[in-house]
Amino acid sequence: MIDVHTPCRLHFGLLAYNPREARQFGGVGLMIERPSIAVRVSPAQDFVAIGPMANRAEAFARTFASNWAARLARSRSSSTRPLSGAKIQISHAPRAHTGLGTGTQLAMAVARGLAELAGASAGHLGVEDLAALVGRGARSAIGAHGFFHGGLIIEGGKQHRSALSPMLVQQTFPSEWRIVLIMPNALVGHSGEREKQAFATMPPIPRETTAEMCRLAMLGLLPAAIERDLATFSRSLFDLQQRVGECFATVQGGIYADPMLDRIVTYLRDGGIEGVGQSSWGPTLYALAGDENTAQNIARDVQAQFDLSDEEVIITAADNEGCRVMNEANVPRRT
Repeated sequence: MIDVHTPCRLHFGLLAYNPREARQFGGVGLMIERPSIAVRVSPAQDFVAIGPMANRAEAFARTFASNWAARLARSRSSSTRPLSGAKIQISHAPRAHTGLGTGTQLAMAVARGLAELAGASAGHLGVEDLAALVGRGARSAIGAHGFFHGGLIIEGGKQHRSALSPMLVQQTFPSEWRIVLIMPNALVGHSGEREKQAFATMPPIPRETTAEMCRLAMLGLLPAAIERDLATFSRSLFDLQQRVGECFATVQGGIYADPMLDRIVTYLRDGGIEGVGQSSWGPTLYALAGDENTAQNIARDVQAQFDLSDEEVIITAADNEGCRVMNEANVPRRT
């Protein structure tokens, strides 16, 4: 029996998209403590999953088993074995398609548990291996790298279709800073075929826009995180988000994915909160705060103003560790 716990991620922005350029995508994101995903994997005669996102977990498990069998056929290792089944219990996971990377985090958690079950303990498989075994990393690699490392992630995009984007930076995020998440239940983000269609129809991102977004990431966000400069980080993040939103406006209907999200961002900005944005396709918004008390005030205010429930507005912090794995003897393993 293997227990795997993974943080979710915020996606601050895609950096490049132009079919005429050699390297695509790239991005900036942050792993967060809440929401999170917890998975328990144990031996079974067939693949079965129970709990939230069970259908996706089972599909990931079967993909893993097929790719794992092909991998074993090419390997002479005697320490690993094939998988014919597993029971996967998901004790908690956030709602899917909300911009928190739940698909990738669930896939990586399932893959890590199944790998352990098959005899591939910590150190056997890297991030590229796990992502490939469950078919993740077609575009963004923030969640895959964040699964292993946590923190603020900057990744460098894909030069080849089959390769996982390389991680350029992993930076510990200030632990005292808080992030208020606003996740309206009435809204859902792009995913699956809808997401593929969006990328097929959106205009290329100009070189000069990519250059400016890279400047904001490398000369704005990164040094501000290192220096614990919340004001500069917040301004750089909002500027980055505006440029990202402009790039995706034709396929999501505006800088933000819904007029309600636009109203919430405007309200927060008018109230003096500078570090505000939308994670990935949304609908999750985030607002940065320097401490818990400030975050509590922001959360209460936006919840009352927009008539949102307790589950739609939560306070979280950065996760600077990444995945946690425990075996049946309750012995922790490093990813």
